[in-house]
Amino acid sequence: EMSRGLGDVYKRQKLMFVAAFSALIPLSVNAAAPQGFGQEFSSAPQGFRMDTLKTLQEVYDKGYDEQMVVLKGRFTKQLSRELFEFTDESGKTIVCELDDDKNWSHIKKDELVEILAEIDKGFRKIELEVIEARPAR
Repeated sequence: EMSRGLGDVYKRQKLMFVAAFSALIPLSVNAAAPQGFGQEFSSAPQGFRMDTLKTLQEVYDKGYDEQMVVLKGRFTKQLSRELFEFTDESGKTIVCELDDDKNWSHIKKDELVEILAEIDKGFRKIELEVIEARPAR
């Protein structure tokens, strides 16, 4: 009888812990992917800024793998089904991947655009995986 009472107390404590922990989960689950090109993302810890690189020269000089960047430029050449040449405002170029699972029909060749991309830096190459692109304002 006594051990059953302790077991019930343990079960209630465990249930309270699970309920308290579960209350925190919706905060992280509701965080969405980046929606725009702002410097801060809603799912990041508050109070921090994402210092982004603004030119391809900075990407080549200081960029690291999986770093997020925001750049202005133009898609100037198609290299394969998903690979395009991107030229920034200074005239530097880089290969960008536009995943064909996404609709990119709103982007036109040689139109000034702003892109949000992730650096894909390998041993001998550096490319960008474009997450979002929109006509520049």
